[in-house]
Amino acid sequence: MKKFPDDGSFLDHLEELRQRILLVLLWFAIASCISYAFKNQILRIVLEPLVKSQEKIVFISPVEPFFSIIKISLLTGFLLSFPFLVYQTYVFVKPALESKQSKIITWFIISSQFLFYGGAAFAFFLIVPAGLRILFSFGAGMMHPMITVSHYLSFLIWMVLGLSIVFQVPVIMAFLVVSNIMSIETLIKTRKLVIVGSFIVAAIITPTTDIITQTIIAGVLIILYEITVIILRVTYKRKSLKELNLD
Repeated sequence: MKKFPDDGSFLDHLEELRQRILLVLLWFAIASCISYAFKNQILRIVLEPLVKSQEKIVFISPVEPFFSIIKISLLTGFLLSFPFLVYQTYVFVKPALESKQSKIITWFIISSQFLFYGGAAFAFFLIVPAGLRILFSFGAGMMHPMITVSHYLSFLIWMVLGLSIVFQVPVIMAFLVVSNIMSIETLIKTRKLVIVGSFIVAAIITPTTDIITQTIIAGVLIILYEITVIILRVTYKRKSLKELNLD
C-alpha cells in the first residue's frame, strides 16, 4: 500500500476521520429513530421465536418494555448502519490504495456485507429458535417458561451480533492471504488449532451453557474456515491472488 497523498497533513486526515465518524454516528442515530418509529412491527418479528416457545411475553420491571424497545431500535439501527460504516471506512483508506488494491478491497466489502447479514439471519432464523427449543426442553412437563422480554432480547442481540462478526472470518482470512501476512499453507497447518479455537469462540459468544448450541456455532466456524481455504486454494492456482497482491 502507498502512503496517503501529500496534499494533506496528519491533522487534516485526523479531521477527516473525525468527520466520517460523526457521519456514521449520525446515520446510526437516524436509522435507530426510523427503527423506533416502526417499533411495534419490528418487535412482533423479533419476538416470534419466543412466542413459539412461550405463551405470553412477560416483564418484571415497569421500565422493561421501554428499554426493550430501545434495545431493539438500537440493534436494528446498527444493522441498517453497517453498510454505511464499511463504506465510510473504504472511502477514508481509498487514497492510500493502488488501483488493483482498490478493486480487490471492493470485493472484500461486498463479501463482508453478504456475510454480515448472512450471520445475522443464521442467528435469528436458526440458532435462536433452536437454542430456545433445546433449553426449554429440559424443563418440559415440570416447569413453565417465563422468560422476560429483556432477558430474551439480550440473548437475541448477543447471538445476532456475535454470529454477524463470526461470519467475517472468511473475509479476514482472504485479506491475510492476499496481503501476504499469512499463506494458505499456514492456514492448512493450523487447522487443528482452528477447530479448538472455534469451540472456545462458540463458548464465549453463546450466552447459554448448552453444549448443542455451542457445537452448532463451532461447526459453522469450522465450515466457514474450510470453505474459505478451498476457495483460496482454487483462486491461488489460477494466480488471481498473485496478480491482486496487496503489497
